[in-house]
Formats: sequence, structure tokens, C-alpha cells
Amino acid sequence: MEYDDIIVGAGSSGAVVASRLSEDPARSILLLEAGPDYQTVEQTPEDLRSGRIQSVVAHDWGFKAAALEGREIDYPRGKVTGGSSAVNSAIALRGVPEDYDEWAAKGNPEWSWAKVLPFFRKLEDDQDESGDFHGKGGPLPIRRPKDEELLREHAAFIEACACAGLPLSADFNDPESTGVGVWPRNIIDGVRISTAIAYLGRARHRLNLTIRPGCLVHRVLIEGGRAVGVEVECGGVLQRVYGKRVTLSAGAIVSPAILMRSGIGPRVHLEELGIAPVADLPVGQELIDHCMMGVIAVPKPGVADLTKPTVQAGARYTATGSSEFNDMQLIMSGNVDLSDYPDYLAIVGAPIAVSVLAGLQRPRARGKLTLTSADAHVQPRIDLDYTSDPEDLRRLIDGVRLAWKVAHEPAMAAVFERVAILTEEMMASDEALAEYVRGTVNTIYHPVATARMGPEGDAGAVVDERGRVRGIEGLWVADASIMPAIPRANTNLTCIMIGERVAEWMR
Repeated sequence: MEYDDIIVGAGSSGAVVASRLSEDPARSILLLEAGPDYQTVEQTPEDLRSGRIQSVVAHDWGFKAAALEGREIDYPRGKVTGGSSAVNSAIALRGVPEDYDEWAAKGNPEWSWAKVLPFFRKLEDDQDESGDFHGKGGPLPIRRPKDEELLREHAAFIEACACAGLPLSADFNDPESTGVGVWPRNIIDGVRISTAIAYLGRARHRLNLTIRPGCLVHRVLIEGGRAVGVEVECGGVLQRVYGKRVTLSAGAIVSPAILMRSGIGPRVHLEELGIAPVADLPVGQELIDHCMMGVIAVPKPGVADLTKPTVQAGARYTATGSSEFNDMQLIMSGNVDLSDYPDYLAIVGAPIAVSVLAGLQRPRARGKLTLTSADAHVQPRIDLDYTSDPEDLRRLIDGVRLAWKVAHEPAMAAVFERVAILTEEMMASDEALAEYVRGTVNTIYHPVATARMGPEGDAGAVVDERGRVRGIEGLWVADASIMPAIPRANTNLTCIMIGERVAEWMR
């Protein structure tokens, strides 16, 4: 049979597209997911259901990435229905209006703040805030921890940031908000509400929606300049399935890899791998990611509890000497079991750590995603190139110094036994901190722009502003890949918004 729509990837965007398109009973939808599918909250394993901590082991693609030359890091991505929305820290944060107006200024007018705000409102059910900037009754519930729910270390962090001069913020999703406060999160009664729960949960009963887990898509089938289906491995058998439209929503790492295996990418690179080029497009050439590092501390006895939430509070602020509003975050990360990180365990000298991390939200560095093989079972090469831009390095050093200041405020003395690794002498030296940043900088798990949108004539664009792949009829991309710049926020909510926005155009 031929489906009306084949959607590859049931993650933060793909589950949304499938759910919205299947609202039309006359449309047949096939949703393919490489990972497993859990049909109810009760069937969902604890590592996915619990909103306490990120899940980066049991439902993960197992990618590695070069943070910078000579230094490899783990690069977790969710491999399950819900995608990375099923394994992340569930921070439901939007970028600032300037982020989306920048998208529009790059030749994508349908993505201005005024145009995307209705879709942010449509997706959410904000249980705390109301008014022009918040939605009620949408699929994704959002709430903020109450004072009585805050753990000691997170309450101390808020007090310490205020003492360090950061203003208090009651609502980080207010467009003008800055300072310190609690994160808005899609955690309800301790359960992480992924798009598998929020969107597919309300669509599974529809007879026109077929969800097939355990399906690894090798490539898109293209005939006469048109996408006609996909080649997919299911149960160890390579099969072909056909559709009138194919949408890649497998995320900013897997979607561009599928494009390149399909012959859509830089011609020279594809020919080196023996892949016949179909469309010479700059796939994977502008990878952008948020990165972080900061102050690691040993908690006082009785403070750390591995059964409690890791992320509750944080801060948005503008780096010293920066003209970009809210270009940095401070992230309070509690209760990290270092037994999973033996190198850090040896250095810190304690089994559990808490951290005040500085996160760069407006990186200037650009990485690259390339294939190492035409084999779908071989991971692509991910080069992040963190700190390659001097301004990125300067702001990260500035962030370490602010994190150090916050970690030594009197409020933190009640929860921190000692700060590890960093010393007063290191804090006084730009050179020592630069070395520290390069040696410890890590991902915040937000890759974007590997198949970015742009207008006709934009040499760096892979898709148009609606997500349609240039030069190939019937092929769309709808996920973080198409972002033309990275928002100043955790990217999950923006990915869900992209799913909502693109699905409306498709309908």
C-alpha cells in the first residue's frame, strides 16, 4: 500500500506532526521509529517515566562527538518514541523573541516571533501562568516547582544568585524575563511528559495512524526528482514502503545522515563514500550546539539524594561585555552519581557531585556533521568545534567566574562541603581557566541547523521555510535540523513548536 504520509522519527517534532496530520481521518499516516515504543505511561520504563534525571543510557543512540580536536565526549540522543523529549531534563523553555525574529530576518518571514507565538501557545497547557504569552489546554502540561518542593541546594542557589546580583524571575517564558528562578518543566506528578505521552497518547486510537517501532530507515527512495518512499530495516529485513510525502523528523543528527545516504548532500563528500548524488546541498555543514561547564562541588552529608530531581532552578543572564540579551545560562545541577563517570570520580574524590554550570546560549562556533560510511549502522562523524571562536571562550571563562562566585555565596555554604578541581589561583588566571574550559566543556544536548532553512538563493540552505527539501518534490524535514540559528533556550519546546507549525502547513 501507499501511505499519504511517511514520517521518520517519533521524537519531539515527529510525534507532533504524526498526531496533527492524523486528525484528518482521510489521511493515512505511517510513523517509523528506530527505538522501542511504550504505549502507556504504565508500560514506560522508569528511566523514561521519571522526571528526576536525564536518561542517557538505556534508550540512546550511543553517539560520540569531538567536542574539540583531540577530545571525544558522549553525545546522547533519545532512541524511543518521544525521542529526546523522553530522556531530557524536561525544561520547557522558549527562546527570546529576538531569536525567531532573527530567523525571519534570514529570509524566513513565517518564523518571526509574532508568527510562532500562537504555536507555542497552542502546544502548551501552562498550569501556573496565563495571559498573552501563555497557552491553556494544549497537549503539553507545563508547571514550575513550588517553594515547598524546592530541594535545599536549589533553594540555596536561588538565594546565592540573588546575592550575586541577579534579579528574581517568576516566569522564564515571559519574553522579557532574565535573572534567577525555577525552570518551567513538563513534569507532572514526577512523570516526564514526552511527546509520546502528550501527542501520541491522544492519537493512538486512530485507525489511520500506524506506529512502527524498531525500524531503522536507511534512505529515502527518490525517483525522477521526487521522494516516493523509504528503504527501512525492520526485524533484520530490509524493506521498501511507499508514500505520497516523506518527512524526516529524526533529529539534527539522524535526519541529515538519512539525507546524505539518500544522495542529498555535498556532492564531493557523497562521491567519496560511493553514494550517487541526487541533490548537491550543504547538509551537515553548519552544526550549532549549546555547550556548558562550570564549578563542581561535593555536597554536605544529607544534602544529596539520588531519588530527588536533578534540575529545578537556573538563571538566564547576559555575559559581561556582551550585547546579546540572555546569551548565557547558569544551571544548578544536583545529585549526579559519579560512578557513571569514573574520570570525574577520581578527580572529585566523592561518589556524588553537585554543580553550578555555565551554559553558552549564543555560540559563534560552527561544527560539522559528515558520514563515515554509507552504512546506516555506522554513526556519522560529529565535530562540535567548541571554543574555536575567541568570544565563545571568553564568555565561558566569564561564566566559570560567575559560577564560582555563586558557589561561594554564604547561602551555598549550607549545602556545599567543598568545591572540587578549581582553586583561587586558577580563578585569577585567564590562561588556566581557558585550559579548564577546553578540558571540561561538554554538550547541553541541543544540536541544530544541520539542514537549515533559507530563501531561494541562500547557498547555505537545505530546505525552504516550510521545511521542503530543495530540488526534491515530496520530501520535507521537520525537526531541529531546519533551525537557521540556535535559540537562547533549551531546544525541546522549539522543536515541538516546529512540529506544530509544519503540520499546519502540511494540512
